[in-house]
Amino acid sequence: MMWFYMDGDREVGPISTADMQQLINTKQITGKTLARKQDMDRWHPLAELTKAKKPDSQAPPPADNPPSANEAPPPAPPVSEPPSPAPAAVSTTPQRAVPDNIPFQFKGTGGEYFKIWIVNVLLSILTLGIYSAWAKVRRKQYFYGNTQVAGAGFRYLADPVKILKGRLIVFVFFILYSTAGEFIPVLGGIMMLAFLIFLPWLVVRSLAFNARNSSLRNIRFNFTGTYGQAAKAYLLFPILSVLTLGILLPYAFFRQKQFVVENSSYGTTPFRFHATAKDYYRIVGLFILHALIFIVAAVVVSLLFAPLSALIIMVLYLYAMAYFSVKTTNLLYSSGTLADHRFSANLGIKDYALIILTNSLATVATLGLFYPFAVVRALQYKIDHLSLLPGSDLDRFVAAEIKETSALGEEMSDFMDFDFGL
Repeated sequence: MMWFYMDGDREVGPISTADMQQLINTKQITGKTLARKQDMDRWHPLAELTKAKKPDSQAPPPADNPPSANEAPPPAPPVSEPPSPAPAAVSTTPQRAVPDNIPFQFKGTGGEYFKIWIVNVLLSILTLGIYSAWAKVRRKQYFYGNTQVAGAGFRYLADPVKILKGRLIVFVFFILYSTAGEFIPVLGGIMMLAFLIFLPWLVVRSLAFNARNSSLRNIRFNFTGTYGQAAKAYLLFPILSVLTLGILLPYAFFRQKQFVVENSSYGTTPFRFHATAKDYYRIVGLFILHALIFIVAAVVVSLLFAPLSALIIMVLYLYAMAYFSVKTTNLLYSSGTLADHRFSANLGIKDYALIILTNSLATVATLGLFYPFAVVRALQYKIDHLSLLPGSDLDRFVAAEIKETSALGEEMSDFMDFDFGL
């Protein structure tokens, strides 16, 4: 049974009965909250829907009257051998079957997102970019809320003011760097070096901010990466990739994905990443092979059919982009685990390449107005091809996480908790 409830003027749902009970237990909703079941058309106070009828009390049966003095006592029961011990009771409670595959679902539409997008663009322009922080929250809340798994939707809980603080810091640094580089080149170089030193810290803070402001079934995600780990993943290995003429590039890409996944957690349970550097070298190797074939084909076509060369090169370029994106996405999710739960992604290269091509052509033809529809099409395809493969009962797993996080408490923010947009 799925539920809906009103949070102010906003309808929330559908959510499962277990999630509804958790909201009641944590006092996020009360008996006065308007709610309804999925088969109801009207809203009712939650207290009316959860009110249970108590069974009628029954009077105890009358005691037997003792025999009178004139009546003969009842005959004693015959003596029999002691009964043999009863066999151990066998529980007949049926065990709930664990589904093999739970697909992720996206419920949003291009028309709905277009309304949010156009308002965000106009208000961001009118406020000289200040509203962009609130625009980001609205956008993420829409996409999170319409992404569901096992009947529950994700939630984005970030404070736009903290996002604005992070963007102001980046903006001020950019102005100082541009000014210094124009008048004092040495100072500009020092500031660029300082930016590289602070880059791992910015990456960690941004990843932590977004994780801690994302939740599913009232349990927040978390990120516990350190500066040293980020420095290796985002500075050391990329620099070594350049020095080795790209030979270490797949390894750098692998270390970045490993850093993000293995330092992320759902509540107190960490994610695990089982891919290897060899997997990324295989993808990059096949990508280079495809690219070489496409280059040869483009040269041949340009010699034989010069008017069509630009179009064919664009199609081949989009196909190469789709190949790399699909392969790395499938590997990322299919290699991730959460406790005994696994994930599976099965995006198709041709299907995704066609989506990219049609989205690009439609966006250009409509002077950018098709952009929100293109975003929804691409995201919906990805989410609809992502599945959760549970290894045990999800409700028990979630209940254990809620109990664990409640016992530990949540220290989710500090004085430097804001998003830098990285």
